[in-house]
Amino acid sequence: MKFLITDMRFKFNNLIFTPFILFTLLLFSCKQEETLEVLDKQNFGVHIVKLSKLEFSTGDTIEIYGKIFGVKRGSKVVVFDGTEVPDGGYLGWNDSTIKVKVPEDAINLSAETGLINMSLSNYGNIYIINKESNQLSYEVLRPWYESVISYFVQISLLIYVVFIYLQINKIWKRKHEREVAESQSLVGLSIYIANCVLWVFYYALVQFDDKSLADTSIYIFQGSILFLIGTGIFVKGQRRLGFWNLIKQALRLERKEADYLLKKWFRPANAEAIIGILHQIAMIDEEYDPKEAELIKAFAKEWNIEYNPEKMNLERHKDTEDNYIRLRKTVEKYLDREPPLEQVAQLKDMITTMIQADEKVTYEEEMISSELLPMIENYLKGDEGTTQYLVLIVPQKPEQEESILELLPNAEKIYTSGGMAYMIDSFYSKKFAEMVCNQYREINYFTIVNTPET
Repeated sequence: MKFLITDMRFKFNNLIFTPFILFTLLLFSCKQEETLEVLDKQNFGVHIVKLSKLEFSTGDTIEIYGKIFGVKRGSKVVVFDGTEVPDGGYLGWNDSTIKVKVPEDAINLSAETGLINMSLSNYGNIYIINKESNQLSYEVLRPWYESVISYFVQISLLIYVVFIYLQINKIWKRKHEREVAESQSLVGLSIYIANCVLWVFYYALVQFDDKSLADTSIYIFQGSILFLIGTGIFVKGQRRLGFWNLIKQALRLERKEADYLLKKWFRPANAEAIIGILHQIAMIDEEYDPKEAELIKAFAKEWNIEYNPEKMNLERHKDTEDNYIRLRKTVEKYLDREPPLEQVAQLKDMITTMIQADEKVTYEEEMISSELLPMIENYLKGDEGTTQYLVLIVPQKPEQEESILELLPNAEKIYTSGGMAYMIDSFYSKKFAEMVCNQYREINYFTIVNTPET
C-alpha cells in the first residue's frame, strides 16, 4: 500500500505523463480480463450445471442444463457412463438445455452409479466447444426385486465367510485322521487354487472389482487349508516324512483312485445283483472256498463294488427260505429286469467258472446249476418252448386243502386229468423239481412232478 501511494505522488508531480499512464493501465486491465475469460472458456468449455433429476430409470426423459452446448446438436453426443445416447434419443437441444431419453445401457453392470458427460466434436465452430464437458454423477433406479437381490449380494461375502468357517471347522477337527486326509484331492484342489489365482489377477488388474477380489481370495484360503490337510501332514507320524514327500505320497494314492467314479458311473447295470448271485452260488454248499472268493473279489474290484461276504452271510441266515429256492428267486428277479443278452451270457459263463473253481462239483452245486443254466439259456433263446416241470400238491381231504392255502397263499389251483391240484411252481430241471417235490413230501403233502410226457 505504501508503494502505491508513493507512485501516485510521482504521477501528480509529473502531470505530463499522467494521461498516458492511465490509458496504459486501463488497456492492460481490459486485455487481462479478456485473456482470463478466454482461458476460462478454454479450460472448461461445455459445462453441465445440473440435471432435471439425479435418479431415473432407463428409458426416462431427463433435461441437462448448462452452458455453451451450442444452438444445434450437430455431431455432438451425450454419454451416460460410456453409453452414447443414440440419434433417436435427443428430444431437444439448445445452448443451455438438452432433452434426452436415457439409453437402456446407461448403467455400468458393476455399479449402481455412473457418470454423465458430453463429447462434443462440432468441427467448424469455435474450438472451445470441441472439449469434453465436466461430469455429473447419477443413479439409475432399479426395480424393487433387483434392489433386494443387490442387498443380499452385498452381504454374500459375510455369508460365505461363515460357510467356509463351518466347513473347514468340521474337517479341521478331524485333520489327524488318515481317512479325512485321504478324502481330499490334491490335484483337484491345485486346479481350484490356480483358477482362483487367475481370477484374482483379472479382478485386480484387468477389470477391478473389490467384492469379487475379496470373494475369490477367500476361495484361495479355503483351498489352501484343504490342500494342507490333504497332504496328511497332521496325521500322526507323517510329518517326519517331509512336506514334499507327503504330497508325492498323496498323489500316488490319488492316481490309483482316479478312475473310481468313472467305473462307478459306467459299471454294468445290475452289477450288485450279479455279485449277490455269485456269492450265493459259492455258499450253496455252505463252504466258502478261497478260489471262489478270489473270483468274486476280482469281479467286485473291477466294478468298484464293496464286497463283504460276512455281511451277505448274515443276510442269508436271516432268511428262513431254502438256499436253492432263494438263489433261484434271485436269478429270476435279475432276469425280470431284462438285462442285455451279452451280460446274461457272461453270467452263465461266470456260474460255470464258479462251480468249477475248486476243481470239484458238489451235489449242491450240481443241483443248482441244473436249474439255473437252463433258466438262463431259456432267456437267451427268447423262451422258445423250453420244457418246464410243474410241482403239484394234491390235497387228500378238505382239511388239507385249507392248510395248503395257508402254507402257499399264492399257489395256483389247476385241474389235470387226475383231478384238482395246487401248482407250487414250474422248473427247468426235472432233478430240481424232484428235489422241491421231496421237501413237501417230508411234511406229509402228496406231491408230484407233472412232466411234459404226463
